[in-house]
This record gives sequence, C-alpha cells and structure tokens, in this order.
Amino acid sequence: MRQTTQKALKILSWSAVAVLSSSLAAAQDSAAPSIAEQLQAQYKLAKLTRDASGNVVISEGTALAIQKDGLKALPFANPLNPCASTYADGRLKAAGFGCQAARQLGTGLFQKLLNPGNDQPASDPSVNLAVGQRAYPAKIAVDAQHDTIKFSVLACDPCNAGDPPTYYKAAVDFRFPKGLLASGDASQVEDTIGQVFSIDSGGDAAQAQDAPAGPAQAASPAPAPAEPVSIQQGQTIAEVEQALGKPVKALTVATKVIYIYPDMKITFRNGKVTDVQ
Repeated sequence: MRQTTQKALKILSWSAVAVLSSSLAAAQDSAAPSIAEQLQAQYKLAKLTRDASGNVVISEGTALAIQKDGLKALPFANPLNPCASTYADGRLKAAGFGCQAARQLGTGLFQKLLNPGNDQPASDPSVNLAVGQRAYPAKIAVDAQHDTIKFSVLACDPCNAGDPPTYYKAAVDFRFPKGLLASGDASQVEDTIGQVFSIDSGGDAAQAQDAPAGPAQAASPAPAPAEPVSIQQGQTIAEVEQALGKPVKALTVATKVIYIYPDMKITFRNGKVTDVQ
C-alpha cells in the first residue's frame, strides 16, 4: 500500500513539474518584445557593399533625416570610430575635446603609415553634418543598465550630389531617465531618437526647422479637387498626394510628418495617416 502511495505521489510531482514548465514556456513565448526588438523593427539597418570603384554603397535601410545642428562625423574610410555626441533633455552635446584630439592624432598616424614621406600635420578629419542631410542607421545598441542607447548612422553624401560619393559615420548616445529602457515601452524612446534622426518618408524632412518658407521654397498650393475627397487613417503619403496634390507646407516633428493644406492638416506617422484636422 505504501509503495502504491509513493508511486502516485511521484506521478503527481512529475505532472506538476510538466505543467509548470509548459506555463513558463508559454509565458516566455507571449512576453512583450524588448526595446531592442522594437527598435530593430522600426529602424532597418543599412547593408553595405563596395562597388568596383571602392565606394561604399547602401543597399537598403530606413532613410533618416538629421534634425539637429552640431553632429560631428568621420569619413567612412577613416579606421577610427567617431566620437559619440550625447543627447539628453532635448540637447545635443558634442564629444569632449580629448576624444576629438585623439581622433585627429590617430588620423595623422594612419596617414603617415600610408604616406611615410608626408610630414604635413594632420587636419581635423571630422565634419559637421547638416540639418536635413540623409542618413541610414548602421548599428543600434541598447544598454538598459546604464539607460543609454548608442545609435550609429552612416550619412549619405550622394544625396548632396557628390561625385564620387562620400560617406560619413557618426554616433549619438541617447541618455534616458532611469528605468525607462527596462520598462519595455519604446514609444518615448522612438520619439526621442526622432528629435535627432527623423524618419524621412518623403524627402520633406529637411524642413524640420519650421521656418517660414521664402518665395523660392514655398510649395505650390494643392489643386482644388473636382469632387469631395475623403482622407482616411492608414492611407499612405503617396495616396494623400494623389488625392490632394502637394501640400502648402510639410513639417517634420520628431517621428511625425505633417502636411498642411489650405483647409486641412494631415499628420503621418511611419508614412501613414494618423490624424486629420
């Protein structure tokens, strides 16, 4: 009798362990995506190749537009990593003098290795990226322990009609309030990143400064539709422009693109209509 009871208890114990294991596995499968996973879905990283002339070519990636002045970058061919700027509380702060000086010294040593007879002092290899210049995400590293996201980009000089094209690499350390990255909510994170790198869904992101457009910059008024036009949430920018024409003004605020017509304001997020006023 005692053996039968012990055997029954073992069976019950094994059953309980199996049920607990299945519950834990189901909980893990249904767990919400992490901040890193959400950012990977939002920002498609650029894939790099080299063409016959040796120039770096971007094959694909999410197009971004730079929204802040003061972002320094190194030529992509430079073997050193760029000095990361810091963005916190709405302010973009350049890296310290020590890092910049080290990059200049390192570039000088690299140039001497390539040209031993060149005794000219190395110039500062860094450049300032312009507001509105296009860039592509190259690497996104989430450090939840230190409430920091390192966002590296490859800036695109071909967009500025460079021939041959020149590419630059830059990095920004986004600092967040303590515990925000551990919360799993990426909405505030994406809005903060968008204040420096907005998603360029239609080439209008360079107007992010919201300055009054001069006569040469003003877009032509939207043509009056022949019949009433209905704009619905979820429509794309191309669908709206097909229905209403080009807007009088286009603005980019963080991750949002706003089209202003004479009698309507349309807000897009991720390239689709989210609000009509």
